[in-house]
Amino acid sequence: ALEAALYGASIAKKVYLIHRRAEFRADSTTVQKAKSTKNIELVLNSIVKEIKGDRFVKSILVEDVNTKKLTELAVDGVFVEIGFDTKTDFLKDLVKLDESGQIIIDNSCATSCEGIFAAGDVTNTPFKQAVVAAGEGCKAALSAYNWLKGIKGVAAEWGKPS
Repeated sequence: ALEAALYGASIAKKVYLIHRRAEFRADSTTVQKAKSTKNIELVLNSIVKEIKGDRFVKSILVEDVNTKKLTELAVDGVFVEIGFDTKTDFLKDLVKLDESGQIIIDNSCATSCEGIFAAGDVTNTPFKQAVVAAGEGCKAALSAYNWLKGIKGVAAEWGKPS
C-alpha cells in the first residue's frame, strides 16, 4: 500500500492512505518516505465504510476504528491495495534478503546463491503487480535455462530457424 501511495503521489495532487492500524508493518525506509511526502496524508486507525458518487467517485466515508467517528473525504478515485508478508525466512541462510525479507535479485533474477533465481512479489523488484511478476518469472526461467546450459546472460537460444 505504501509503494502504491508513493507512486500515486508522483502523479496526483493528493493521496489519502487509509490504514486500519496505528502502525505500518512495512520496512521503515518506505514508511518514512511516505510520511515525508507532502501530498500523502496518512489516515491511521481507519477503514473506508462507503464510496460515494453516481457515475464517478466523489468521496469516501472513513470510520475511525477506535472512536467510530465518520469523516467524509473528497476524492476522484479509490485504489485498494493490501500489504504482504514475504514468506522467505527459510531462505535467510541461503540467499541475501533485504530488511523487509525480500529476496535480492539482479537484472537476470539471479540471487546471491549461484543457480537460484527468484521472481515476483517476494523479490526486491518494485511495482508488485501480476504483469510485472509474470515478466520477471519469464526472465527467471530464461536465466535458469541459460545457467543450466552454461550460457551467460539472459537471452535463451531455443533453436535456429531452418
